[in-house]
Amino acid sequence: MTERRYFEKSSGGVVRHWQIERDGIRCRMAWGQAGGRTQAASMTLDDEAHAERHFTMKISEKKRQGYVEVAPDPAAEAAEAEADAKLLDVDPHWADHEPVEGHERVFSKLYDFQGGPGPFFEYLVLSEDERRGLHVIVKKPGHDPGAVSAFLDFIRPRLELAFDGRSHHKVPLPSPIGQFDHVLFCAPSLCRNRSGGRLGAAYPILDCEIGDEDTETLVEARLEGRDSMPSTTWDREPFPVIDLRFDLRSENGFEELGGTPSVREKTFKVYRRSMLERGMRLLSEALPGSRLEIRNHRREVLTLTRPDLTRETPAEIDRFLLGDSARA
Repeated sequence: MTERRYFEKSSGGVVRHWQIERDGIRCRMAWGQAGGRTQAASMTLDDEAHAERHFTMKISEKKRQGYVEVAPDPAAEAAEAEADAKLLDVDPHWADHEPVEGHERVFSKLYDFQGGPGPFFEYLVLSEDERRGLHVIVKKPGHDPGAVSAFLDFIRPRLELAFDGRSHHKVPLPSPIGQFDHVLFCAPSLCRNRSGGRLGAAYPILDCEIGDEDTETLVEARLEGRDSMPSTTWDREPFPVIDLRFDLRSENGFEELGGTPSVREKTFKVYRRSMLERGMRLLSEALPGSRLEIRNHRREVLTLTRPDLTRETPAEIDRFLLGDSARA
């Protein structure tokens, strides 16, 4: 049985709304500003008692914030009715995708582009109630039907991981699929809230490609930033985490940087491989006391100073970044 409550708060002429719904062990919340965009999130709890406690706790929290329970207005009820509709009925993008043989509630389409991104397969994996799904893209050159089938078999029973309120989950595979040993499940927030926030994503990855303790911001940078991980290319080389922090100083200024005397990064940030190589060149010319720090997917840190640089350093860095993937 579904239990649903609706609240509003008026402040400074602005009306904000918040609602919560409990259906078994799953709680869903939606919130926003009247006349504006509504956001939503869902969470799957351990059992019904846990879900009921969570439901009650969130209501008490909102009441303390000044929200007052009211009957939902017609616009909210219409939005709720749309949320209850099946994904295929409300998003015309999927209308020409065909069912995938041997996989229940899975649909696909081949986009046979000859230029631009090149040809790729797009998959939609629907939940049991068909209200939300996972998005999977595989570029055609690396598309292996057997590997894709195994991947679909793994992600479909775990689809709700993308809708449990967390931004992402890095899940180990019981046995490799192709070269990959993990799957990254991403929430709609990491998918630009496509299909009204009903669409998450799943990517096969190597352990070294996403940090074990990555925040949503770091995962987004690795997936969407400059020189980001080619997550839809299934025959790619490993694309390990490269987080850098550095303090590099030069007495006469770095020639490569047009005479700049120092460059610093006080916190670890996501960088491209080319920036790591550039940092190594600068370190080789830097003053004593300069350092370059590299953090890998396990949050281990390799600190390099100028005396540490040898012919073996590049190979040492590769082993550090790749971890077990170097031996796969």
